[in-house]
Amino acid sequence: MEALLRVRSSEFTDELINKIRTLLSGSQDSEITISITEKPSTGMLRIETRDEYFSRLDKSLENFEKGNVITFSGDAFDQFAKHLGNS
Repeated sequence: MEALLRVRSSEFTDELINKIRTLLSGSQDSEITISITEKPSTGMLRIETRDEYFSRLDKSLENFEKGNVITFSGDAFDQFAKHLGNS
């Protein structure tokens, strides 16, 4: 499994850490990488309330647990990214 979570520093709370722990439960050999940037990337983060954010995160976790996920190869991702760049 691989997941990328982008959060603002103001959203990095104990509650978020607990949600990440839940996501990783059952994983024997998981690795977490934390990257800190000066400014959030444009367009990636929506303006939403804390409740809306955690509701969206809960829904994502539920979908993941139910197997409602989309997987794709690196090549397919590159093609999709190029497609988005041409839009």
